[in-house]
Amino acid sequence: MSSIKNNIQAMNASRNLNVTTGRRAKNTEKLSSGYRINRAADDAAGLSISEKMRKQIRGLEQGVRNTSDGVSLCQVADGALAEVHDMLNRVTELSIQSANGTMTKFERTAIQDEVSNIVSEISRVGMSTTFNGMHIFDLAGLTKEELIQVDLVKSPSADKGYLSEIYQFGNAYYPAATMDFSAINIANIKKLYDKSFSFTCSAACAETFEFTFINGNGTQSAFLNPESVNQSVPHHYQIDIHGMTNGSQIVKALYDFIETHPARTNTSTQPDNGLMVSHSNVLVKSNDPTKLILRTEQRYATEAAAQAQCDHYKNNQDYGKANFAEITGSADMRISNLFPIQSGAEGGEKLELEIERMNSGLLGISELDVTTVAGCNDALERTEFAMLAISRQRAKIGAQQNRLGSAISNGDNVVENTTAAESRIRDMDMATGMVMESMLNILDQAGQSMLTQANQVNRDVISLIS
Repeated sequence: MSSIKNNIQAMNASRNLNVTTGRRAKNTEKLSSGYRINRAADDAAGLSISEKMRKQIRGLEQGVRNTSDGVSLCQVADGALAEVHDMLNRVTELSIQSANGTMTKFERTAIQDEVSNIVSEISRVGMSTTFNGMHIFDLAGLTKEELIQVDLVKSPSADKGYLSEIYQFGNAYYPAATMDFSAINIANIKKLYDKSFSFTCSAACAETFEFTFINGNGTQSAFLNPESVNQSVPHHYQIDIHGMTNGSQIVKALYDFIETHPARTNTSTQPDNGLMVSHSNVLVKSNDPTKLILRTEQRYATEAAAQAQCDHYKNNQDYGKANFAEITGSADMRISNLFPIQSGAEGGEKLELEIERMNSGLLGISELDVTTVAGCNDALERTEFAMLAISRQRAKIGAQQNRLGSAISNGDNVVENTTAAESRIRDMDMATGMVMESMLNILDQAGQSMLTQANQVNRDVISLIS
């Protein structure tokens, strides 16, 4: 059918040309932007997934930067503690120098001046070391208080409260209790001041013997009621532990005191391998210099017989008591500053750095005296403990720094793989886009040609009229 009113061929060619032009415009936009999705209409579901991934990626990238700041914090702390280590080594050197017999009083005073200045500098490092304006070792912000159990008497007998162990000597067996002071060091020696332990003599004698540790500043240890022979009156002893720094010194003080103050309720000779502390109890040195054994004088031929007596003490708590309650269950309070590192893209995804507070007082070296040989020996003990504390602190910081390094590596890995996933959704495949561009260019040119030819149809109708 020939018609001049409606040119259907031209209309069809025009419509297809418009479609091609629109597709080419979108493809050109994608090629020029590099994104497959430029607006929500391009891929609504893909846009939603992509934006969620972008949030995670940008959050993780910031988290990695935060974690890197945490590494820098650890490096600053470790560097400061390394200097403290060097200063403690110098104190050790000076203490050994001052302990030498060739030193005069004047020279020891000069050495003391240097030691005092080093101690002051250690405290200054603790107070002034900062990162981004925050005091690392002396922070008044977030803290963690950690209760470190320090059992000043660690033996099972201390918990049971009666003669509950078996001590063998030769072919005989004895009910016994072990006093283990191996946990004592200069950090917790003060916890023993005014603490006491006691034991009851036996079922046949209700005498109580009590030993109290005191800080008498070097005064003579004492037996408080030396004239008393009344069995109803407890026997109180005071053991001066001033200047002592470890468990072996405590054990020696106890043993020496008993040796110089023999039992007043017994005039017999001292029993084999031990000291009589009452008419039925004996104190024995163990192979470990930090332990003493309290055993009965009564011996048993078999271990089973001795154990039966231990069980008797267990069921009759008025006798065979070994009460260590006051000097057990002690604890140290360790305070650490907390630095939460936001390492993840979500709330609560944090790594918590712990750095213990540090100054000369907490290290136990605030009052070093190297003007005497005894003071030098004490300074060496205290400096050794301080160095162990600093070493423990640095080891902990190093472990945390390594953990942060692992967190950074993991964060980078997650960012890389999430970015790859987001790219597959949102980025334009340029090779495919260029193929599409070539095809649409050909279709555009073909459409224009077909539209031109379709417009010629109406001119053919005029030839019929003329």
